[in-house]
Amino acid sequence: MTHGFEQEALTEYREAAEYYAQQRGGLGKVFVEAVQASLQEIGRGPSRYQALENGLRICRMKRFPYSIYFRYSEERDHATVFAVMHTRRRPGYWRHRLKDE
Repeated sequence: MTHGFEQEALTEYREAAEYYAQQRGGLGKVFVEAVQASLQEIGRGPSRYQALENGLRICRMKRFPYSIYFRYSEERDHATVFAVMHTRRRPGYWRHRLKDE
């Protein structure tokens, strides 16, 4: 399976990694590794993750308070990430991104 990020999701992912890097040396790298591990898990079985509306799914990260919102296309074997969302941030702030899909 391949994956890609909606541009705003990629920006928030990078900003979160930068934030953690500033908090403690090496923590940004740990965050990136955790996101990559979550994406690998998604690749092993995207249907294992909670389904929301319109094929959207959510993967809750284990070590960090983040969730990855994605949509999987079986025909393309591709996941599009719409948000790397901090779980304490206001819910649904990213939903406008789904209109482009």
